[in-house]
Amino acid sequence: MKSIVGALFISLVLAQANPTNVAYAEISPCSPSPITATQKSSCATHLVAQAGDLYRVVNQLPGITNEQLSRKIPLLLLVVKLYSQAITLQNSLTRVIPPQITDRTNTSHDIGDLVITYFPVTVEGNIDIRVTGDVGEPYSVIKKRTDDVTAQLKVSLEKSSTYLGYKNLQAAPALRYTIVDTKEYMTAVPIKPRSGKPTYPDSYGILQSHNICDYVNNKNVKEVWLWAYQGPSRPGTDTAYLDIAESKMSGPYGDISNSYRYNDLPVCAKTYRLYTFNYGRFTSEALESWGHQMEAEMDAVDRELYRDKFVDPAHPQTTKETGRCGSVHNPPNARNEYDRNNPTPQRSDCLDWSPDSLGKLSEISCTLWGCADNDPVSDNASLNYQIWMFQNFPGRGNTKTYQGKPLRNWWDVHGDFDNVMKNSKRLTID
Repeated sequence: MKSIVGALFISLVLAQANPTNVAYAEISPCSPSPITATQKSSCATHLVAQAGDLYRVVNQLPGITNEQLSRKIPLLLLVVKLYSQAITLQNSLTRVIPPQITDRTNTSHDIGDLVITYFPVTVEGNIDIRVTGDVGEPYSVIKKRTDDVTAQLKVSLEKSSTYLGYKNLQAAPALRYTIVDTKEYMTAVPIKPRSGKPTYPDSYGILQSHNICDYVNNKNVKEVWLWAYQGPSRPGTDTAYLDIAESKMSGPYGDISNSYRYNDLPVCAKTYRLYTFNYGRFTSEALESWGHQMEAEMDAVDRELYRDKFVDPAHPQTTKETGRCGSVHNPPNARNEYDRNNPTPQRSDCLDWSPDSLGKLSEISCTLWGCADNDPVSDNASLNYQIWMFQNFPGRGNTKTYQGKPLRNWWDVHGDFDNVMKNSKRLTID
């Protein structure tokens, strides 16, 4: 760099030996020699300015005779060299500046599932309602429903993790699900009563009998989907037919879940979750149980940013507040709990959400995700709202910031939980 610019200075002085020349441009090297990104950018600007000055000088030189042209042409070539050097410096900046935000948030995670089902069946081939409390259809009906909802839940979770997928149909999921194994039993769920809970499931025994740590440590199983039942309270008691927790967690960081957090599952080298889904219901309810677990994990990392900035308020239409993006239960136009098919719009900044301040407001209602209940498995307001809400998570490739720091891909919290908890327990990127 210094030799090129020095040569330009000497050549220009020689070219202007005649004192009657009408212009003069001083060419000087960058000092100090550019090393950092800031220095290189400044030097490139400096070179472009000098090239412009030099060109204006050259343009005023006469260029008719051969002798005059012999002076002018080398200077024009040096102008080109100046511009070329500036371009080279600008291009080099891509190798020294930090990675772009989108590179740092373009993360995705593979999640393996172990599916376990318990179907207590009568001799007539029906689900035994004396065991379940409220499910008594033929086994074939409930078996098909369970298979259909399992398949749809996998689709819905992947769709939920596509950042702004409702408007970007090319968005790639941040979570990719694989059913690693399926185990089916034609019996009631094994019970292991604990104090005050006579119908408490033996979750530890169930998972231990399946050698859960082999699945978790060696087969990338991060979730267990246990399909069973819950039922109403047993007649004359306050005890459910099966006293389930919607979700549990086990691993190096304990039981961070939507449960009493008894820490009563086998502990493996890596974190996994156990969900108990009710095959008397459908995909929306299963996704809700899964969503409450996600909420618990987000709370563990940064409850204030998640709850106060993204979720709240709970019932903005009733409290006459500006909505944000909502929760698993409640959309940004909620009047009360589970108000997912409310067609009355409410102002919210979710479509332009920013954690630093309110973004541009727009009218939010179920017309954005679908107000109709067309299919209990795959197309209804409750299911579609939850997918829409999760698609607004700052996800894969997002460029949002909070207090000057980039927001991470929030799906890292679920897909890479142990690493987040150990090395970067926050929703931003340092």
